[in-house]
Amino acid sequence: MRIFPQPGKAFLHLVKKESVSDTNATTTTRLPALQQVLGQLDAFKRKFYLNLLVRGVLVAGGLLLTLFLVLSLLEYFLYLPTWVRGGLLFGFLGLVVYTFLHWIWKPLAALTNLRRLLSDEQAAQRVGELFPQVQDKLLNALQLQGQARENALIAASLEQRAAQFTGLEFSEGIKIKEQSRPLWKYVAVPAAIVLGVLLVYPSLFVQGTGRILNYRRAYSPPAPFEFIIENKKLQAFRNEDFKLQVRIEGKALPNEISIRYNGRERRLTKEPGSSNRYSYQFQQLQNNTEFQLAGAGFTSDDYDLTVRARPDLRDFAVHVTYPTYLGKPAETIRNSGNLTVPEGSSVRWEFATTATDELQLLFKNPDETVTATVANDQFQATRRVLRSQEYTVRLRNAASLNRDPIQYQITAIPDQVPEITLEAFSDTTSLRYLALGGNLRDDYGFTRLQLNYRVTSGPKSTTGYKTRTLPLQSGPAQAYAYQWDLAGLNMKPGDRLEYFVQVWDNDGVNGPKSARTRSSEFRLPARKELREQLNAQSQSVQNQLSKSAEQSKKLERELAKTEDKLKTKRDLNFQDRKQLQDMLEQKQQMDQQLADMKKMFEEMNQREDQLDPKSQEMAEKAKELEKLMETLLDPETKKLYEELQKLLEQQQDQTQPEMQKLLQQLENKENTLQKELERALEMFKQLQFEQKQENTINKLEELAKEQQQLAEQTQQNDKSQQKGPQQQQKQQELQKQQAEKQQEFNEVKQNLQDLKKLDEQLDGENGADEMKEQQQQVEQEMQESQEQLSKNQNQKASQSQQDAGQKMQQMAQQMREQQEEEEGDKQQENIDSLRDILENLLKISFDQEGLMKDFRQVDQTDPRFVQLGQTQRKLKDDAAIVQDSLYALAKKVFQIQSFVTREVGEMNNQMDESLNQIRQRNVGRATNSQQLAMTSMNNLALMLNDALQQMQEQQRQSQQSQQGDGKPGKKKKKGQAAGEGQMGRMQQQLNQQIQQLQQSGKQGRELSEELAKLAGQQQMLREALKELDKMQQQSGGQKGKCQEGQGGTGDLKKLMEQTETDLVNKRLTEETVMRQRQILTRLLEAEKSARERDLDDKREAQTAQAKPPVFPPAFDQYKRQKERQTELLRTVPPALTPYYQREVSEYFQKMK
Repeated sequence: MRIFPQPGKAFLHLVKKESVSDTNATTTTRLPALQQVLGQLDAFKRKFYLNLLVRGVLVAGGLLLTLFLVLSLLEYFLYLPTWVRGGLLFGFLGLVVYTFLHWIWKPLAALTNLRRLLSDEQAAQRVGELFPQVQDKLLNALQLQGQARENALIAASLEQRAAQFTGLEFSEGIKIKEQSRPLWKYVAVPAAIVLGVLLVYPSLFVQGTGRILNYRRAYSPPAPFEFIIENKKLQAFRNEDFKLQVRIEGKALPNEISIRYNGRERRLTKEPGSSNRYSYQFQQLQNNTEFQLAGAGFTSDDYDLTVRARPDLRDFAVHVTYPTYLGKPAETIRNSGNLTVPEGSSVRWEFATTATDELQLLFKNPDETVTATVANDQFQATRRVLRSQEYTVRLRNAASLNRDPIQYQITAIPDQVPEITLEAFSDTTSLRYLALGGNLRDDYGFTRLQLNYRVTSGPKSTTGYKTRTLPLQSGPAQAYAYQWDLAGLNMKPGDRLEYFVQVWDNDGVNGPKSARTRSSEFRLPARKELREQLNAQSQSVQNQLSKSAEQSKKLERELAKTEDKLKTKRDLNFQDRKQLQDMLEQKQQMDQQLADMKKMFEEMNQREDQLDPKSQEMAEKAKELEKLMETLLDPETKKLYEELQKLLEQQQDQTQPEMQKLLQQLENKENTLQKELERALEMFKQLQFEQKQENTINKLEELAKEQQQLAEQTQQNDKSQQKGPQQQQKQQELQKQQAEKQQEFNEVKQNLQDLKKLDEQLDGENGADEMKEQQQQVEQEMQESQEQLSKNQNQKASQSQQDAGQKMQQMAQQMREQQEEEEGDKQQENIDSLRDILENLLKISFDQEGLMKDFRQVDQTDPRFVQLGQTQRKLKDDAAIVQDSLYALAKKVFQIQSFVTREVGEMNNQMDESLNQIRQRNVGRATNSQQLAMTSMNNLALMLNDALQQMQEQQRQSQQSQQGDGKPGKKKKKGQAAGEGQMGRMQQQLNQQIQQLQQSGKQGRELSEELAKLAGQQQMLREALKELDKMQQQSGGQKGKCQEGQGGTGDLKKLMEQTETDLVNKRLTEETVMRQRQILTRLLEAEKSARERDLDDKREAQTAQAKPPVFPPAFDQYKRQKERQTELLRTVPPALTPYYQREVSEYFQKMK
């Protein structure tokens, strides 16, 4: 019997005929037989569902296996197009879904009660068909089941019918094995085929199925060759090129191959020297790329070229924090990893990257790795730079490292050792100053500059170094200069000063480093060396004075010769101009020589004070001589020569009288200069003699004292308890000291010889005596003591030493007594001579005054006119005698100032002019010259009278000093500045003349001449007052009233200028007379203040005040250069790197 003749239709029929109602549970519980039948009916349905599930699995399996086999075979052999393979794949998948839902899911769902395929009525009908005895009985019973609740009869009928089915098993009507056996062949056959193929040729399913699954990928039939990709990985990186390397192998190789991707086909490049290797360069890949190789009509499988993102450095910044001691603000450097920073700087890197998981800094030498941390979407790393290193920035992600190596160099600039130089300049005059200078250079700056020094007295004498801090400026390069006063070191002649300069930088990382200069030495010359230098300087000054005097005399003769030429010429020719120009150049050279000689004299005085301080009297004489040398460079003479220069530079011819007058004035000036030079030379020789004589006496006294002390030591060594080597050593030291004393006495002998020679140059005025007999006695005693010491006869040696000391003391005493005697005699002689000169000068003045009155009364035609002219000639001759006497005396007397000798020259010039005017019978001008000559005589008389009073006062004080002390002593008088006591009298005389002229009633030319004369006298007094102020300021005195101010000489000079203006403009009023009285009052007050200052100066130290150091010109130039360099370095921009700062410093060094 066929249960499912048509399985598909029967299955659909069952689905469509579902029952809606079931038997009521209450009814079934009343009818147990019916309940049993219904249970058998449920068992029937479950077995029915299971049968459907088995049959559906067999049908679906057979169908799908068959279709899988067919599709694989088709694709394996036919290489179907992609769209066909896609249709087959999706069709197959659709069929799988359909068969599963239709034949497997439905019975499986019914079996698990998820859904119902058969109702009870349908199941009863199926049972009726399977069991003939049941037929429709079971169906009818089920249909009447609902009515059985209301009708008991029906219920009993149903129970009866149900009892008929007892013993039947409805489920046995379904034979699963028998019904499914016909379907197994549909599954077994395709399954066997598939299994056989898998065992024999699995590639069929692998390739066929694989191509169907990858339906999008184009496949071609297998070629007679094989594409082999030699790249280890088909992996590229974004924005980079990728080189695909392909090798083909097989029986038949194509001539060329190509690549297909992105809808394009490109030919591959054959590698040189190879027949089967090809390559292709992908340019700037951005995304994953699928490609296929093709050749000779064959294509390869699809390949996937994966594009990954490589880690990349997008941007970075470096923040540099410099060490604090540099004072430099932090700096940020962008996109530059090569760093040059000072040692100790802190560096922080901030990297902005893409596709980066990790960033490291790899340092070399030594190898170190710093892993950056992530903060604010950036990688950050920090490091303190202590050395120069190369470093690499390495970026990493899961795919790779950064493509190109990122390498940089970090250079640590170590704090350099400072550099220092030293140049020394010594005071060329007093040797008590030392100027130190040099350059300091460092990369950043300094903390300390120190002078280290020590004083050693002998070759074996060593002491520790002392220090002195020197001032420092700011900046890495600077010059330093230090003026060192050596007076505080108490150095003695022959001592050595060792010194060096040391500097420390401001290194805040490793600590300050120091550098020092080489050790330098300054040696104070020994007394003998200093004396030799002084002798050489003294001779140079003496020679220069003699040479300058000869040059001045020569220049005077040339001026006179030129003047004589002009008397016979109307104008100057080229030769005359050239000769005058040569004279100007000679004068300039002579002025420079005089300036150098004056400077040399000042240096010599300071050195003499350092070696042997002068007595007060010697210091005063040296000061007067120095003043005299200052006046040698006369400003008026210089002005006259400048006028001559201007006349020579003029293009037009000069008027003969103007040039003659100028030449005559220059001739007179040169004559005066010649006289003053000769006077300075004689005064210098005399000063040198007196100074050497004073030094010799002092040396003898000092040597006598030392000889006495040595005698005591000799005697003590003889009585000493020490025996043996110690006593012998002491004895040798005594012999050495005695030999030194003999050497020093030989120097005294040489000094006595020099004194004799100097005195001979001074015509024996000082009566110098070499005292040879006393010298021999001293030498004999000293020689005997030396011999006795060598024989260890200390008692006799001591006696000889005492005798030698006594004889030297006697020599010193004799020399001093002789010195004072000679000085007293010369002083008296000079006073007498000066008194005679003063009397003669006054007599000439009175005679000149009388002669001037006679000339005003005589007529030019009167025979007495010639006689009066002869009288004027005689007065001129008498004045010349006074002039010669005064010049001779001025060479010996220091109190006579230089303007005294100049006034004598002015007197003679006016007398010569008066004679000239008398010859021309020009009475007015002659009397005017006589008036001026008489004024000069009166001025001279006042000045000489004041000098005489000073000499007499000095003589009186000298005598009182000798009487009061009872022994020879040094003079204590300090002379009053010349002119202070006489200017008041001269001003009073001038006031009287102005008042007399006001009352005389003179007019016209005569009044003009008198006023011009009085204006000239007032101008002379004003110039004298100005010169006096200058000398007082140079001498270091208080300025007091010598400056501008109420009651000072500044007001006096202004008042005098107003008087000069009134006189020149012929304004002679009561206001002028009152002003003159005011001038006189204030001038007397100024003189009183000057005398009070002189009394205060007497209480000062006897030695001259120390003058500022005199360094060679090279030091001044050096110092100015260093100051300019330092100033320029200060203007260097601070932003310059240390390299450029060093370059600037080296540039200045090269400039030097």
